[in-house]
Amino acid sequence: MLNYLKSEFYRTVRSKEIHGMTIGLFSMVLFMNVTLGLMKNVEHFRYGITSFSYSMIVSVPMLYCYVASAAAVMLHGADRRNGTMGNSIAYGFSRIQLFAGKCITCLVTCLVLLALLLPVYIGSAALLLNSAGPTTVQDMLWEIPAMSLIAIASQILAVTLLEACENSFSGILSWLAVMLFLPKLFLAAGIILPFGNEPVMAIAMWMPANFLPAGTRVNMSECVTIWSTAEGMARCLLSGAAGILVFGGAGVLLLRKKDL
Repeated sequence: MLNYLKSEFYRTVRSKEIHGMTIGLFSMVLFMNVTLGLMKNVEHFRYGITSFSYSMIVSVPMLYCYVASAAAVMLHGADRRNGTMGNSIAYGFSRIQLFAGKCITCLVTCLVLLALLLPVYIGSAALLLNSAGPTTVQDMLWEIPAMSLIAIASQILAVTLLEACENSFSGILSWLAVMLFLPKLFLAAGIILPFGNEPVMAIAMWMPANFLPAGTRVNMSECVTIWSTAEGMARCLLSGAAGILVFGGAGVLLLRKKDL
């Protein structure tokens, strides 16, 4: 297992896709804050403040899931086409070890990206923009633990689907269906059903794609986040933990039955 992790980390460090993703994220952050900083003294321009910059992340917490899953695609999207799992199994690794190793590699990669990107984001905003507005750096920092387990669950699902599906495109579509379309379907059913809709609505409101936007209102005049309350933070953590168990268990079962 340790040897497999070393090989995966070596491949990650040399991955052009991860390098490109890293450069892209840094470029977007710096471009946004530099542009806002250059325009902050323009008359009637209200967005040259730290609150607006921070709100780009705080208002869309599902971004953590998108980035985490994108990292999985960058690292393992071509594994089935290249026969990586078959080759690894031929060297004596079990499917469970490979699955766990891929999840660990993706998680560590995202933690490193976050550790590098966060100081640049906060530092450039603090240096270039006026410190004002309802959204503060504390709101942004508290979003990280709130979304941590949900993002990990999303990434585990992405790794599972990339291995279970025949190609990365179908894996991405399947991820979108589970993480975005299915929650909205449950929500619509909970609203439309004339009776017996309470259990359906209860299930729908434990899905991140539904309860995160419902409990978050972030704009130029207010910043209300679901993780600012103990109940909201608990819902985020419990939902993420449940997702890790469900998607991790599904991944183990699917990979045991899937042909190489």
